[in-house]
Amino acid sequence: MLRSLAAVIMCFLVLVAMPAKAGDFWQQQWTVPGQAESNNLIIRPIRESDKARFFHSYMTSQQWLYKKLGWAWPSEKSTLEQNSTMVDYHLEQAEQKTAFTYVVLDKSDNSIIGAVYMVPVASERQENSGISKSAYNAEVSWWLLESAVDNNLHNDLFALLTRWLGESWPWRQVMFPVSENNATALQLLESSKARYIGRNLDTREKYFSYAISRK
Repeated sequence: MLRSLAAVIMCFLVLVAMPAKAGDFWQQQWTVPGQAESNNLIIRPIRESDKARFFHSYMTSQQWLYKKLGWAWPSEKSTLEQNSTMVDYHLEQAEQKTAFTYVVLDKSDNSIIGAVYMVPVASERQENSGISKSAYNAEVSWWLLESAVDNNLHNDLFALLTRWLGESWPWRQVMFPVSENNATALQLLESSKARYIGRNLDTREKYFSYAISRK
């Protein structure tokens, strides 16, 4: 009896201590990080109560984001109803731990000025760009309003995001996909420790590998 109990406890401890390996997006025993904060910004999970503010935020930079991101979003025809459905989907993903969406807040006025997305690596990356899906735990992408980029908050966000990945997330390596139209994000990545690993000529995306340093 005691031996059986000891064996069960040992198996549990091994499972809990199991380190992340490339290819794992999420393990059930991991804890989802809550938020990150710098002098200027807060990154926190999106909430149902954010719906209207989230919509009005990205629509203020709709044309600029549509051109820069290469996501066919946000459309000039986007509606509050579509936004509500999208946010509900993000909340469902977070609950099921299949993907995580965070809003970026400007601490000076608590306004929503961007978002960060952490999702499993898409299968088409390997099919279309020869990138091994199993080499990465997640894809990480983000957007900021044009006004936030004009105020150089993209530098603050990238510094906060990469620090947060090292301090609070269990992953070993992530991939940053970025549109070739997004010169600001490309400059950030090219001047960081991220490593360029390929591109998709059809979607005009570039991909960067980022090894996470543990604190």
